[in-house]
Amino acid sequence: MTGKIGLVTGANSGIGFATAEGLAKQGARVVMVSRDAERGEEARRQLVRRTGNANIDLLVADLSSQQEIRRLARQFEERYDKLDVLVNNAGGVFAKKEMSADGYEMTFAVNYLAPFLLTHLLLDRLKASGAGRIVNVASIMQAKRFQPDESAQPRRYSSMTAYKEAKVAVLMMTYTLAERLAGSGITVNALHPGVIYTPQSARMAPAFARPLMKLFMSTPEQGARMSLYMASSPDMNSVSGKFYAKGQARRTVPVSYDSKLQEELYNKSIRWAGLTLN
Repeated sequence: MTGKIGLVTGANSGIGFATAEGLAKQGARVVMVSRDAERGEEARRQLVRRTGNANIDLLVADLSSQQEIRRLARQFEERYDKLDVLVNNAGGVFAKKEMSADGYEMTFAVNYLAPFLLTHLLLDRLKASGAGRIVNVASIMQAKRFQPDESAQPRRYSSMTAYKEAKVAVLMMTYTLAERLAGSGITVNALHPGVIYTPQSARMAPAFARPLMKLFMSTPEQGARMSLYMASSPDMNSVSGKFYAKGQARRTVPVSYDSKLQEELYNKSIRWAGLTLN
């Protein structure tokens, strides 16, 4: 990875931190994206100490805000002439219904619309790489039914349903972009990192279960292995439009392959993100 540039969202903790660390250890210049400047800078310094790689930078953005995502993309373009690897790792689960500043349900905004917008804004830099890779962190938790409008602005809310729908949207984006970018040199793949113990997952669990979670859940370092494989392995040079779980390419829920629904979601996402359809 020496000479390559990788951008990792949600990089100040958990799987994102472990992914950034793995890329840095392989010699890449790593651009960390964090919502919190102080925590992000502390994580950046920690990575420099742990890896011995001084080429680790920090960009700060709240990915629930499209305005901040656009600012993030502009800052990246001002500093770097290419992007070899984009790891869309940031995500979140929200116990209660919240709406983003742009008017979309927060789970959908952070887990899906944010990577959709950021990816499109950085496509020119990915193309400049000659062999750019887009790695989307998805999940085996996938909704069997999906309606784009209802997911973006739901009338009823369940945190788990919202999460599953957002992750199906990520899969559909992965498959759509893989097809649209065929021949461009850019590959697009998605993965399930495993069931990972993080402070966020601990907060979601009942108090009585938290002491046992570390015994049965994977570490962030284990969760980052597939992201790192997709980001750096020569085996992935020509692989695109795939979903991996437990180290193997796997099928996802049938609705994720619905071509008409993929097109509907893509066209609406272009509008929701304020982009122009090419």
